[in-house]
Amino acid sequence: MPNKTQLTTAAQRVGNVHFEGLLRKEGVIRRGVGENYDDVLGFNYIAHEQQGGCYEFYAANPPLIGMTEPVPCPCPLGLETFDEYRIDYKEAVRLFHSGNWGNMFTSITLSRPLVHPQTREPFWHIRSNLGIDVVIDANSGEIHANT
Repeated sequence: MPNKTQLTTAAQRVGNVHFEGLLRKEGVIRRGVGENYDDVLGFNYIAHEQQGGCYEFYAANPPLIGMTEPVPCPCPLGLETFDEYRIDYKEAVRLFHSGNWGNMFTSITLSRPLVHPQTREPFWHIRSNLGIDVVIDANSGEIHANT
């Protein structure tokens, strides 16, 4: 699992908490617009703990270091907890650039929304600088765009 270290470290900082998985992972982008994965400085995480509560924290991407203290937060509605996926943010950005949706992105988020029918896997949601929403399945790599 790509985020196991962040979840373990966050749980240790809180103490007596075990995170069962993520609800959302939202990228912090250098200057608000990114051209490649190096522009994603880190992620704001919302993790779900076994007792039913949620915590949020920020963790920097290497080579940057650092993590904020996890703090309790309201659990976002409409999201399912997940703990595994194969496509990391670097690969998601590479797949984003495989289409003609714009040369830059303004947001990148990983989540698993509860929809009907239920989603099979978490997905990356990337918004291009042209306002096009690109969805990349985080296990299969299948790409969907609202062109």
